[in-house]
Amino acid sequence: MNITSHFISCDWGTSNFRLRLIETETLQVIWENRTDQGVKRRYAAFKAQTALDQKDFYLDYLMGEVQKLPDGHRSHPIIASGMSSSNIGLCELPYADLPFDEGGNTFISKSIPIATNQDLLLISGVKSETGMMRGEEVQAIGLGEYLHSYSEGILLLPGTHSKHISYRQGSFHKLKNFMTGELFEVLGKNSILSNSIEIAEWDAQGKKAFLEGFHLGLVEGSTPNLLGIRARHVVEDMDKKDNYFRLSGLLIGDELSYLRSSGENVFLAAPGAIFELYKTGLETFVAPDKLILLDDAVLERALLIGQRKMLLLHAK
Repeated sequence: MNITSHFISCDWGTSNFRLRLIETETLQVIWENRTDQGVKRRYAAFKAQTALDQKDFYLDYLMGEVQKLPDGHRSHPIIASGMSSSNIGLCELPYADLPFDEGGNTFISKSIPIATNQDLLLISGVKSETGMMRGEEVQAIGLGEYLHSYSEGILLLPGTHSKHISYRQGSFHKLKNFMTGELFEVLGKNSILSNSIEIAEWDAQGKKAFLEGFHLGLVEGSTPNLLGIRARHVVEDMDKKDNYFRLSGLLIGDELSYLRSSGENVFLAAPGAIFELYKTGLETFVAPDKLILLDDAVLERALLIGQRKMLLLHAK
């Protein structure tokens, strides 16, 4: 695979699809388009038709989006990370094993010719005995550029399924998964708690409620305190908007409880609102010099750094 002045970055997640034109040297985003056609929706559409096999069905959509790029930039190499290499994606690749280094040398990948002098590079995920991920491993090797000055720590990548990855001297080792985001959605929409919470905006009152829940989750765990969310509403007539953040705090506190006595560096890398929630909780028990904050902008660039590393690796 040849490296040109630009490459096409494809971030194909479960719920969303994003295509970007990237200047290789600077990683400047020249053009970007997002759709709601993540692999979950695409796979449902694939199953509803019979004209194309799975690979061609996904390629048909991908190349249709590529044709929207500016003239002269539609034939650059494409690199796809995330769920595109899953069993409901474009082409299933097996998971690589931990540990892995910042170069991504042990990742499993596949180069697929899609046009004359144009290839698609698919990157698979990583697994351990305690978890798995697809997409975050590429972010991790990009984030490695920001971790060089630290000998070790725990990298937190919160989300629907949060990932905690142990980092030590340029390599990533143990992986833990937490279904915190999905649990919040399921409990908030499909459990008895759904009538006791209401979506709210983050403010001083929301922060107070979040920290109350966070402390309970951190010290006692979430399970003994979940029904208390409903009791606060039904028995004590507490605000359902407060309960929204109290439930969030309870689940996040439970997720982070094992870090209370670790004393390790904690690297937090997360987008927008999630970043603020985890930061608020972590600041209550992690020393300032041990909490390294990597915001949305860093996380966005890290994905591109990781994708460029993989392209360069395959160009050798």
